Amino acid sequence: MRSPTKPWYRASKDAWYVEYNGKQVRLAKGRDSEKAAQQAFYKLMANGSGKLPEADTLRVATVCDLFLDYSEKHHVTDTFAWYKQYLQDFCDLYGTLLVQDLKPLHVSRWLDSHPGWKGARRCAVIAIKRSFNWAEGEGLLAVNPLRKVKKPPQTYRERVLSREERQEVMGAIRDQAFRDFVFAMQETGCRPSEVSRVTAAHVNLELGVWVFADHKTVKKTGKPRIVYLTPAMIELTKRLMAEHPDGPLFRGPRGGRPFTRNSIRCRFKRLRQKLPHLKGLIAYAYRHSFATDALVNGVGIAQVAELLGHTSTEMVMRHYSHIAGKIDHMREAAMRAANAG
Repeated sequence: MRSPTKPWYRASKDAWYVEYNGKQVRLAKGRDSEKAAQQAFYKLMANGSGKLPEADTLRVATVCDLFLDYSEKHHVTDTFAWYKQYLQDFCDLYGTLLVQDLKPLHVSRWLDSHPGWKGARRCAVIAIKRSFNWAEGEGLLAVNPLRKVKKPPQTYRERVLSREERQEVMGAIRDQAFRDFVFAMQETGCRPSEVSRVTAAHVNLELGVWVFADHKTVKKTGKPRIVYLTPAMIELTKRLMAEHPDGPLFRGPRGGRPFTRNSIRCRFKRLRQKLPHLKGLIAYAYRHSFATDALVNGVGIAQVAELLGHTSTEMVMRHYSHIAGKIDHMREAAMRAANAG
């Protein structure tokens, strides 16, 4: 009898099958689809259709797929996508490895296979450890083999764009669609993912806001994420709502497809190539710049936290308030403090 944990190829049907719960289940068509067949089988197990493999036959990809099934049901879309990109990459390298053979060394080698990762190294470790911690908590694993893997230290993005630099970037963008996207980040301080997924259904023009009921911090706050719009953003939103009454408002110039995490990353990579003197130019620089400018201009820290959608002022001080670099502003603050005495 064939093992229920190993799909096989049937030449007469040109397809991959697995025996599952006493039945032969077709997984994928084509001899070259072995990887797709294996992934289909993991999903078959993940959706609760049958008995999970024993601990000594449990593979890395199975754990990751089961966790992603959980994440898709219990996390917001952006969080699920964040986990998926790292776990899929790890499984491309070690997905077929038995969990009992998995070592922290495998994580180290995985990270080293991506020399371009900087802050992403920490994110990658968080994602893979979270999935195996979940598996241990759910009783799938007796012991998490990655428990001793250490997260790289937190790195902070220090890039803040001046008004002149922002104008220079805008001038380097040729298409109106991406200019609208960048302008929205600049005016609202939103995360790139928030701008990319806003639809007409999220808009309340009467109040001049975007409202996200489902967002990154909803479990902590229990409140919707409200984005407050400037007059210029209200006009831009109106125009885009007329163009796209259904689906995302901000779309790329080619085929009207929504901006994705990867397309945004690629666009900013090309901008850095075009403007090499603007080192550290990434989409998130607009969020940092928004927060820093707000604080410098006297907006209260609690209000800045609200504008950014944070749950506390601690996040603003730790990640976004680059006021220490504003020498003139801080010198003036020191003089006011001294004169007050």
